[in-house]
Amino acid sequence: MSFLDNAIGSYKKQTEKRLLNLRNNILSDLSSRFSWLSQGVQIGSLGDIVFTVSTDEVRTFRDYRRSTKARFALHERIGEKPILEYIAPDGEEITFSMTFHVELGVSPAKETERLRELCEKGEAMYLVFGSAPIGAHMWVIESVGESAERIDHGGRILVSQVEVTLKEYVPVIYDAAQEGGTAT
Repeated sequence: MSFLDNAIGSYKKQTEKRLLNLRNNILSDLSSRFSWLSQGVQIGSLGDIVFTVSTDEVRTFRDYRRSTKARFALHERIGEKPILEYIAPDGEEITFSMTFHVELGVSPAKETERLRELCEKGEAMYLVFGSAPIGAHMWVIESVGESAERIDHGGRILVSQVEVTLKEYVPVIYDAAQEGGTAT
């Protein structure tokens, strides 16, 4: 190893120590000024996934979008404009992004795997902000898209961006009293 390599390695270690001390000092200062931060703030949840901010862990979302649609039938007419007929409301959709960062106390690989498992199971869950549920029904994860932004030399994902799409889950209610026992 050359003199230059030793100097760079030493400088890098000193810089990492200084940054770590600076980070700890800032977090300590914030914790003393904002006591709620050290206790953690629960922003909401999606099933058992808790959106939270604390000095130990950050698991939040951004770019929240909710869309509501209606269903219409289009009736074609010869020589005339088609007639649009309202049928019923369509299921709602919610999309948001999440950033998972090892330096913010979460494992990007584990968090993303958890979302993928919930998506593949089709498990219906409540989406809650604060203490209020969002929508009249539960939600299912329709899709999870991930992009790894930083990977270390060992192949471990350090930072990832995840796009989540939720669909409103309206349960089928079986009514035995109806003729033939049909679903409503």
